[in-house]
Amino acid sequence: MLPVVELALVGLLYAAVTGARISPLPGALLLCAGYLSGERIGYGDGWLTFALGMWLPSERLILMLVIGCFLCAVAGLGMGKRELPFVPFLTAAYFVTGGG
Repeated sequence: MLPVVELALVGLLYAAVTGARISPLPGALLLCAGYLSGERIGYGDGWLTFALGMWLPSERLILMLVIGCFLCAVAGLGMGKRELPFVPFLTAAYFVTGGG
């Protein structure tokens, strides 16, 4: 969890210094969804999305979430699993949307 906190804080500091816009809303919504679902959506996924929002524009972050959900659903159907960790699919979506 510490690397995610560091990612968020450094991104927030960078935004404060450069005047870049931050996108905390997608991560905050994912954290709320995790709470409301009894953590069927993990808090780690929400915190990572929140931290990425300090660096990425909201349009790209939302696109990453949509692509990540699609990839996760396809993998879940292919493997016959109802629950999978989301971060690997979010990472794949990051590279699909242009990487870093």
